Amino acid sequence: MNIQEALNVFGLSGELTEKEIKTAYKKLALKYHPDRNPLGAELMKAVNTAFDFLIANIDKINQFQSPDENARYNYGEELENVLNVLSGLSGVIYEVIGNWVWISGETREHKEALKALGCKWASKKKQWFYRPDEYKASRNRKEHSIDEIREMYGTAGQYKAMGWKKVENRT
Repeated sequence: MNIQEALNVFGLSGELTEKEIKTAYKKLALKYHPDRNPLGAELMKAVNTAFDFLIANIDKINQFQSPDENARYNYGEELENVLNVLSGLSGVIYEVIGNWVWISGETREHKEALKALGCKWASKKKQWFYRPDEYKASRNRKEHSIDEIREMYGTAGQYKAMGWKKVENRT
């Protein structure tokens, strides 16, 4: 995760202080708390990862930031919309790993809906994925298995749509 990706989760831009980051975190923690939001467990993973990254790199944030306040992009809301749609697709299993959502299960019948969401097919992994628009790996061309990706970025598990059942990792 880089600084821009972490800021996009919170929808922040411009000159920031630690207090503003904590305020944005608290707001999203209330919004995405698992007791209030059925998608909360997956959404909070992205929020917590972004918060930890920003707090650890607070000194670099303002150097990196553009002064343009209109350049806001809120990946947290985008992620919530995608997970809401995925949760309504029967037979689909999804998992948030880092900033990406990996989608497997019975996806063939939902191919057009996944394409409409902006999901892409990973032919070598035989899964669909959704990623932030601005994120494209240009320097890391090494192939990783889905288990290696889970190990690098962490995951709370897979979720089966239409019932919110946690699925055990298939390793």
